Amino acid sequence: MVSVTIENVTKRFGDVLAIDRVSLEVRKGEFFFLLGPSGCGKTTLLRLIAGFYQPEGGRILFDDRDVTRVAPNERNAG
Repeated sequence: MVSVTIENVTKRFGDVLAIDRVSLEVRKGEFFFLLGPSGCGKTTLLRLIAGFYQPEGGRILFDDRDVTRVAPNERNAG
């Protein structure tokens, strides 16, 4: 298990700001989940972590490894 760190991540879809400078850390062994209403960015954040979307700004780390621009099949995230 690895830690996941999100640092100031921003994601846009055209004129829509879906994720605005989000930062959070999920430490090794923590049980973590996202809650919120429809359209608040939960799925977008998960797709960013998995590598299916690329952020316009910020970075995503697995432990100390920057995976922001790593392909989904090379992240070992499931």
